[in-house]
Amino acid sequence: MDYQDKLDDFYRDEVPGYVRGAGKTFIKIIEGEDWMGGPKVKKITLADVVRHYAVDARNLLSGCRSLGPVVGDWRGVSNLAQECLDWFKFVNIDGLRRESRKASLIPKF
Repeated sequence: MDYQDKLDDFYRDEVPGYVRGAGKTFIKIIEGEDWMGGPKVKKITLADVVRHYAVDARNLLSGCRSLGPVVGDWRGVSNLAQECLDWFKFVNIDGLRRESRKASLIPKF
C-alpha cells in the first residue's frame, strides 16, 4: 500500500511541510533542528497517541504535554495529537481500536 497517496488523500493534496512520511502505525514529523543544524525528524506511533489520550490529555494541572518524542506546550501537542489521531482513524481504525482497548480507553465487548 502506498502511504504517500494516502497522505495526499488525507491532507487533500496539501501535505504540510512538517510531515515527512507516514504508515499504518506511525507518522514522522519535523520538530526544530538537531545539534548539527538539520531538522529533527520524530516518529509518533499509534501507541504514543493512545498513551497521550490515556494519560497526558487528562492532566489539567500541567501546561506541558507529551506525544511520544514530542514534548511542549499543551496547545501545540494537543493539536498534533488530534491530527495524528485523525490519521490513524483514516488508515488503521482497527489497530487504533486494539490499542485503545489495551489502554482501557474504550470498553471491551
